[in-house]
Amino acid sequence: MIKRLLYLNGLAVMTVILYHASAWGFISMFFWTDRYREVSVPNFDQLGGLTYYGLRAIEQIVIYGIPTFLFVSGFFVAISTGRTQETISWKIVLNRAKNLFIPFLIWSLVILSLKIIQGERYDILEMVSMVLQGRVTDAYYFVPVLIQMYLLAPFLVPLARRNWKLLLFFSALLQGLVVFMRYQILLGIEPGLLAPIGFISRSWLFPGFIFWFSLGLVVGLNVEVLKPVLYRVRWWLLSGVILFFVLGMVEWELILQASGKDWIGPRETFVDQVYALFFIFTFLAFPDFTPPLPNQVESLGKRSYGIYLVHSPVLEYTARGVYHLAPVLLGYQIVLQPLLYLTGLGLPLLLMAIINRSALRKNYHLLFGK
Repeated sequence: MIKRLLYLNGLAVMTVILYHASAWGFISMFFWTDRYREVSVPNFDQLGGLTYYGLRAIEQIVIYGIPTFLFVSGFFVAISTGRTQETISWKIVLNRAKNLFIPFLIWSLVILSLKIIQGERYDILEMVSMVLQGRVTDAYYFVPVLIQMYLLAPFLVPLARRNWKLLLFFSALLQGLVVFMRYQILLGIEPGLLAPIGFISRSWLFPGFIFWFSLGLVVGLNVEVLKPVLYRVRWWLLSGVILFFVLGMVEWELILQASGKDWIGPRETFVDQVYALFFIFTFLAFPDFTPPLPNQVESLGKRSYGIYLVHSPVLEYTARGVYHLAPVLLGYQIVLQPLLYLTGLGLPLLLMAIINRSALRKNYHLLFGK
């Protein structure tokens, strides 16, 4: 099971890169259109075309990336707790939080420095806020969330042991409330009675993700009991993946239409959550299925945190490089997407390999985690 979870972690980091590469694809399609066509921007005349739906399909297929990261993290916390311990030790939790925070802080400062070199200006308090909230680049919100989950783990593990149904119910309820608030934001609906607690919907806070970590805890503590149950319903689970992928595609178009806007940035919806749930369980329900390139993807799973930290600035500067040096490629997603993906995955791996083989090797964990 450990190797299968490492594979799932490696798959998750690959899909996160695809997800963020598709985001740059939409930017080039709608906001950088003037670089390869005689139009003013933003320009949405490609909305609803074949290329648009191709990017949407990629985005929808890989929406399980962040839920999977959190699920796997919760699963490994359950394993680290052991069978005889009531909960995970604070020593393990604080050590893990430290190993997450230090590389995150270093790369956040690197990215902030690059922004300042390019002319952006921030005061000290603003920079501290940007770092702690994971706002130096769009993908970094996930790291504060993950650290919060680890800090909550000593309290969640006993609940997962004593009353896992209650834990899953309340964590699903809290996360569902946050998703409901996202619908309000997307559709421009006033928050009403939810206004006083609107802060919990911020992307860098744990309430919007707590179910996935809790689910990982519960599955990790009860994996032997759950295996035969999942195996019996495996084909239903696979059917659910296909069904909710289709529903997710339809739902987003309905949301976009109902919003009255030309374009809205992606947000995880209820349908996306159910799709991710079916995907995770489907992956675990086929133990006899050998996924492709197991050793390579498991290796990515072991390096997933370092890849995650580095891929975001790599994607941004690759996209901006294409914007300035080869703008014609912005009009050909069939070329742009592989380029973004290969650099988003390849350059972090190359940098990690160089550091690991250089005099800086002793500081490898400070840059990429353990």
